[in-house]
Amino acid sequence: MLLRYTILLCFLLPATVRPLQAQTTELQQLHKVLRSAADSVAYVKALNNIAFLHHRTQLDSCLWYASKAFTIAARRNDMRGKSYAYTNFALFHTRKRNYKLGNIYNYKALQLDEALKDTAGICIDYSNLALGYRADENLGKAQYYEQLSLQMSKRFADKADYNIDLLNYLEYYWKVPAKRDSVRWVLQELYALTDKTPYSMEWYEARMYEAMEQLKTTSFIQAEQRINQLAAAGIRRGMPDVAVYGYFHLINDILPLGYPVDSVKYATRIFRLARQAGNYSWMLDALKVAYPHATTHHNWPQLALYGDAIRRLSLSDITESGSLPAVDYFSYFLKEQQVQELHSNNALQQHIIEKSRLQEASHWMLLRFLGALLLLLLLLAAIYCWSYYHSRRHIRRLAVLHADITEKNIRLQQNDVFKNRLLSLIAHDFRTPLKEIQHNAIRWQQGTPELPAMIGGLQGVAMNARRVLDTFDNILRWVKLQLNGFAFTPAPCDTGALINAAITHLQEEIRQQHLQVVTDIPAGYIAAAHHDMLQSVNRTLLRQLIHLSGENGILRISILRQSQQIRVICCGFPVHTTPAALQAADHPDNLIMATCRDFLQQMQGSLHIFSTAQDTLSFSYLLPVSKKQ
Repeated sequence: MLLRYTILLCFLLPATVRPLQAQTTELQQLHKVLRSAADSVAYVKALNNIAFLHHRTQLDSCLWYASKAFTIAARRNDMRGKSYAYTNFALFHTRKRNYKLGNIYNYKALQLDEALKDTAGICIDYSNLALGYRADENLGKAQYYEQLSLQMSKRFADKADYNIDLLNYLEYYWKVPAKRDSVRWVLQELYALTDKTPYSMEWYEARMYEAMEQLKTTSFIQAEQRINQLAAAGIRRGMPDVAVYGYFHLINDILPLGYPVDSVKYATRIFRLARQAGNYSWMLDALKVAYPHATTHHNWPQLALYGDAIRRLSLSDITESGSLPAVDYFSYFLKEQQVQELHSNNALQQHIIEKSRLQEASHWMLLRFLGALLLLLLLLAAIYCWSYYHSRRHIRRLAVLHADITEKNIRLQQNDVFKNRLLSLIAHDFRTPLKEIQHNAIRWQQGTPELPAMIGGLQGVAMNARRVLDTFDNILRWVKLQLNGFAFTPAPCDTGALINAAITHLQEEIRQQHLQVVTDIPAGYIAAAHHDMLQSVNRTLLRQLIHLSGENGILRISILRQSQQIRVICCGFPVHTTPAALQAADHPDNLIMATCRDFLQQMQGSLHIFSTAQDTLSFSYLLPVSKKQ
């Protein structure tokens, strides 16, 4: 499994450098750039690029160039160069299987990229940390940084390592059944993205995963041929990593699924490519398969070749620590930590000295300012308290005066309304009958009328006198209702009997209009009301209908019971009604209706005026049913 992580780490470099051609050509170009660099920034960048290209096969050169780049970048305070150097250090220690130290340098690179707000660099750092933690078998942190890298790199796919993140996802979850849908989507996404950069490392990897996915629908022979074709194409283009990755797919991914993969053949190919490239890690992984097979079959030439390789690998591990005495990075790392601590202590001491000097210089000024501010605050507090006390006292006085004025204003308004209504009732309801009585008196003074005319006149006088008396009774009751202290006490009232009494009382007026009275008055409808008030309402409403109805009209009176209420309906025909007339009849300024409405509201009832058909007018009122019957 180490090979997977080391190969994937090979992909993680800044977007400006991608291994698309043979390394020799790129190294020659970078050395030319190194010799012609005009400033330290370009020089450091070239050193870091050379270090990155050397990390695959010549780790000692990778460390040497990265150390030189870091030294110059630290002296020139080139944060971007330091970040790139930290990334190369992380690659070096990861290839040396020192994953913890590799993650330390990845964190240092991440801190610098976050300070620079370099989104692409941050994505690469997240991806490097995910790979490092997976190699160190810390899956929790690995998955955390994988998600961060995927989320950020997808938004900046042209600058960050989005393709590498997708490849990592396939590497981790290709064999997990629960992730089949996600793996299929990632493969489609990677396939579409790599079409824009054909024959790159990611392009070959996407096609290899596609071939492995096609094992479900095609034969193993076809998938194996496809992977071998891609591996051969990668070797021709100077990318042995492609071939090694494909052969390891066959050994580590397809063979465990039960397909007849010749693991020895592919391990031999990997060993040959690793020996040519000088990659010890690949050689070790290939020898795990090839050496036991050669031993079992007594293949002495192969055993001699593998034994020589193992000897060289052992000597390399023994002599590696002393091969580069000038770049002993562990000591360099400790010295760097000491230098950083010294810088921090120096900055802290300078800050303390500067702070002490400023405090000493501004001590008396601060005391004077605080003293003046305290006096000012005390003065403002005293003024505020004095103003607040007087304003509250003034507000309380105004509130008392306002309450008195409001109460008096309400009383005056009530008195004005009561006075105006009283005067209007007297002027409206007394004027007409008194004028008729006066007219009859004047006519009799002019000459002695005949007996029939005198009888008719006396009947008119009696009717007008009765109307005046009824109006006077209504006014007295209404005045009593408006006075303070009036208490209404409901009593059982037979609505049918009161309606019949009102009809009998107005019989003379009904006869003069030649009206036909039709009643539908069931017995036993007892309402909770005031006898005199209800009688006044009945007489007033019936008198209004009598005067509004034409001669030879019809007067219909009915009583209904609706739940806990009694409804009395008085309808006159023919009555010329219009919407304006109905609105005027129901207007608050109509004093006769206002008086009836006041009586009914006092008795917890209500009055309604409406027209159900053409040339009709109806008065309807509701009263609660009496509980004492």
